[in-house]
Amino acid sequence: MMKSKRIRLPIFLAVMMLATLQACHRGAMRVAGVTPGVSPDVRVRLFNGQGPLSVGVDGGVLLFADLGSGEKIVAINPGAAWSVVLFGPEGELRVASPDGRVSRPHPDGIKVWVPGGNGVFKIGGRSYHGELFVHNAGGDRIMAVNRLPLEDYLRSVVPSEIGSLGSGAYQALKAQAVCARSYAMSMMAQNRKFSYDLTADTGDQVYKGYSNEQQLTDSAVYETAGECLSHGGQVVASFYHSTCGGRTADPAEVWGDQFAERNKWLRSVDDGSWDSESRWASWQVSWSRKQLLLLLKQNLPEVVRLSGEQIGDPTDLEVVSKGPSSRNTLLKVTTDKRVLQVAGDNIRRALRQPDGSMLPSTMFDLELQRGGAG
Repeated sequence: MMKSKRIRLPIFLAVMMLATLQACHRGAMRVAGVTPGVSPDVRVRLFNGQGPLSVGVDGGVLLFADLGSGEKIVAINPGAAWSVVLFGPEGELRVASPDGRVSRPHPDGIKVWVPGGNGVFKIGGRSYHGELFVHNAGGDRIMAVNRLPLEDYLRSVVPSEIGSLGSGAYQALKAQAVCARSYAMSMMAQNRKFSYDLTADTGDQVYKGYSNEQQLTDSAVYETAGECLSHGGQVVASFYHSTCGGRTADPAEVWGDQFAERNKWLRSVDDGSWDSESRWASWQVSWSRKQLLLLLKQNLPEVVRLSGEQIGDPTDLEVVSKGPSSRNTLLKVTTDKRVLQVAGDNIRRALRQPDGSMLPSTMFDLELQRGGAG
């Protein structure tokens, strides 16, 4: 069981940003791949799992094409949906019609879009602006990446992150737009050599597509278009939070001393009781023995870079150290084969909640209740 009276946001590390507001893609800020006055495209991973992946359209014609050759695969009409699948023993990427017919293999991937630039496609009940790129991610997984203008992306991110606030909080909405834009652009500069810049979940910023856009937050995005936070001439990763538990974390507590040294504009600060009414100001997570053992076996291999067989069966948990903000910085996991140490934000990844989501924070107290089963 975990109990906490104070917490940081389930999205990002809470830190103070000692940065400068500047024009970004709108003005003179120099960012890799960005042309002044033009909203750059951002690439957001929407899906990374086992298929099939159903893709449809409500209005307009949706085109599927081979990413390597550009050859058209199929055009589908409004209301229809086709699937991208891994087909056959070799797991070849193909497009499948509703009646089961499949296209030839597309080893370089598949591009999906509505001609004209104003249409939206649908995945999993949500609609999205821009284009979709689908790839074989290996290991029986399909990866889908949405490419769209950054400002259109922010129209969904801002309400997804800050919620539905009234006009009295308009300045807060504008501040959220600047933070979200800064974070996105810093990730775009870092990740251009990879197949996507950001994920659509709390691993980066929550992005729910076209259906989540709102008029008031659209205005906040438009009024701040191109504005971002910088430090030393570089756009910063502007981490933000909903609830910090009275004090924000020092970056060394989460990402280590080297990260803190490279990002000196991040500081731990006392934030008082501004978030005391937040629903995250106090939280509790409980597991049964079976749930806890299963989750640790699933999550520890990725965190400690060992196989499940090398790790063994967990037998005990202990918080070893806490940082200046009272967040846990080191967790000891004892198994029947070895003793493992999990540091910083990886604690949230190792001790996931029963539904598989990360812990809301590393600011918690840990209590183990033992019975006859251990």
